[in-house]
Amino acid sequence: MVNVAKISTRGQVAIPKDIRKKLNIKEGDIIIFEERKDGIYIRKVKNFIEMQGSLPPLKLTIDKLKDRAMEEMAKEAVDV
Repeated sequence: MVNVAKISTRGQVAIPKDIRKKLNIKEGDIIIFEERKDGIYIRKVKNFIEMQGSLPPLKLTIDKLKDRAMEEMAKEAVDV
């Protein structure tokens, strides 16, 4: 499958509809652009609710919990 998209003057690109559907990408989702030797890969980061149970039970403030969630998402981004 080949999709073509045009870069805007602000460096933005629209992800083609069929790709968004396949990756279940919706408004507000976070995606990662990963550079590899053979090209750039795009993938969706799991949202906070999907990550439920991935953190050990700790007594954390909401800010610390958000920080830990971002750390987990970053770890997931490099695990291929």
